[in-house]
Amino acid sequence: MAGCSKSNEQVAAAALADPGVQALLSKIPADTPYAFISFGGSARPMIEKIYKSMSPVMERIGPMIDQMPMDDEWGPLAKAILVELRAVMKDGGLDRTGIDIDGRAALYGIGMMPAVRWTLKDPQALRDLLARVQTAGNVTIPVCKLGEAEYWCGGNSEIKVAAAIVSGELILGAAPASMADKVFELLFGKTAPERSLADSPKLRDLLTSWNLGKHNVGYVDTRAIVEAFLGEGDPLNKDVLAALVPKLTEKWPTLTQVCKDEARGLAAIAPMLVFGTEAMDENGFEGVFGVALRSDVAQDLKSLRASVPGLSKEVRGEAILAMGGGFDVGKAIEWVLRKGAEVTKSPYQCPEMADLNQLAAKIGQDTSSIPKWVPGLRGGSLVLTDIKMSGFLPSSITAYAVLSAADPRAVYEAIKAETPAIAAYEFSDDGAVKTLPDGTVPFVNGIAYGAKAGTGAVVAIGPGSEGTVSQLLAAPEVKDPPLALFAYDLARIMDQLEPVLGGMAGQPEVAAVFDIYKVFGPSGYEIYAEDRGLVFKAGMRLR
Repeated sequence: MAGCSKSNEQVAAAALADPGVQALLSKIPADTPYAFISFGGSARPMIEKIYKSMSPVMERIGPMIDQMPMDDEWGPLAKAILVELRAVMKDGGLDRTGIDIDGRAALYGIGMMPAVRWTLKDPQALRDLLARVQTAGNVTIPVCKLGEAEYWCGGNSEIKVAAAIVSGELILGAAPASMADKVFELLFGKTAPERSLADSPKLRDLLTSWNLGKHNVGYVDTRAIVEAFLGEGDPLNKDVLAALVPKLTEKWPTLTQVCKDEARGLAAIAPMLVFGTEAMDENGFEGVFGVALRSDVAQDLKSLRASVPGLSKEVRGEAILAMGGGFDVGKAIEWVLRKGAEVTKSPYQCPEMADLNQLAAKIGQDTSSIPKWVPGLRGGSLVLTDIKMSGFLPSSITAYAVLSAADPRAVYEAIKAETPAIAAYEFSDDGAVKTLPDGTVPFVNGIAYGAKAGTGAVVAIGPGSEGTVSQLLAAPEVKDPPLALFAYDLARIMDQLEPVLGGMAGQPEVAAVFDIYKVFGPSGYEIYAEDRGLVFKAGMRLR
């Protein structure tokens, strides 16, 4: 299998070798502060499936659209847009826009100002759509000129916006009014960037490090943004920012080298935000959002990881609703204290960073108020695996809660001191599973609980609760535990909401809305601490 699978380097090289991708990247400045590049393909099946679920709603509100009042200034335009949206959601309607859903696209910055390029499948179809909206909406999009070329334009005295169809692409952008011509010349390809992403190794390195060459990749370059605010770095980034915030230029001559160096040091802690899609098809997607961290900070966060019984990515496909997190509270406290002491020992010299010095000085001033059992906490989770509703009340609940702790007895004693009533229930930390009689808690049956020294405590309710407690207390440590997790299943949630809403759910319009949500199955995200930084793994399954 390893021999047949492409390496990250091979996937990145294949994505960037595409002539169409190279042509797209050649229009984007190499030092753009942010960019999102779509390599094309794979999005259509997922979008069509979602639109298919939404189409019945649009059909049901069709008569409402037809009866919209037209005496309001924006009424005709709103109606015209809704009519086009309704048509797009029908089978085959995506191509009505003229945009190539499977094509390449880019969102990026010319300086700090956004620019968009999207491949068109049928430029004339897009022109026809815009003409229909203008005619039916009783509006006219202004047309401006850049040399001999015409483009749609708008904006005000501070910001100008532009759109055009150029060489089979829909191009959109914005610029400071004082730099509109220069920015739009770059936007429309009349001038080329001095150095483009096609010439830079930045994208190749990101694709390789984050394995994102299959579908798309995006990033925000913290260091490029900081350099612009310091009045240095890429000239285009600096000039656009100066045009947006003229008063900023007054501060640049007063910035000392110390302030610049310290600002760059802060940017180096998290130099890049990275995001993209790892997998995408008609069944959903799996994506990643990452905060690249300086090596020592990344290793510090890795050291805080703690395994919580049952808390893993698999919960996303099993639970109706789940949330939790795992990190060593004791180590986290030590880490915060250490970082505060480091800043106090070597404070920031730049006056603009005085607040950081004050914050560091406050850290650790009084740790005696922290209860002795708190450093032993390792996290916890709350997982709802099943629920059946009978009207507004649940007829059955299957769920469990975990508190991971080195010394669960100490936690129990602390809770007992505040809530003496729990002393009526037997407690031991030897892993034995205990149960409560049905009816002890209203509407909740099958309550089981147990605790184990070095592991924590578990409470489970519903069928099989004793086995759940026993299994979780005996669960082996997760090798790569998430720092946090949140998961939900909209389809299963909506299934249970229908009987709660009673007659409302039987109304055609409401039922159609429910059908939309029922398309979205197990979804959620997990946060991991890795060598490269904080990594958010997100996903959504379609039914």
